[in-house]
Amino acid sequence: MPPDAPTTLGPFRLRVDPERARAYGHETGGDGSGAPPLCYPALWLTDPALFDRVKDLCAALDVVPVHESQSFDYETPLVAGESYDVSVTMRREETPPRLVLEATVATPAGARVARIETVLRLVPRAGLGSAS
Repeated sequence: MPPDAPTTLGPFRLRVDPERARAYGHETGGDGSGAPPLCYPALWLTDPALFDRVKDLCAALDVVPVHESQSFDYETPLVAGESYDVSVTMRREETPPRLVLEATVATPAGARVARIETVLRLVPRAGLGSAS
């Protein structure tokens, strides 16, 4: 993917797993209520349908993705057990070298729930045991 050429992925139908939400909430210092933490969609980014594209791009560029930042902007909270449609636009920036993932979360009926931005700094593998 050349810099500034966005790629759109999805929508993916993803579910808020109640047990995973409870465990993630506990791990991130939640109140134990079982409500999905605001950062729960970060787990969706590891879904192979999405993250395999990130891994392939990083392999092609011989870089390692390092989490730089993440933001969540909600219109309504996520509900444990519910499914959502997640669409992602992925674009690469040259200076500094990074990958920006902008996701929209919507109900299956199309109502917008949240907007998420994840920024991954692309760090060269040189010096990390790579042949380059």
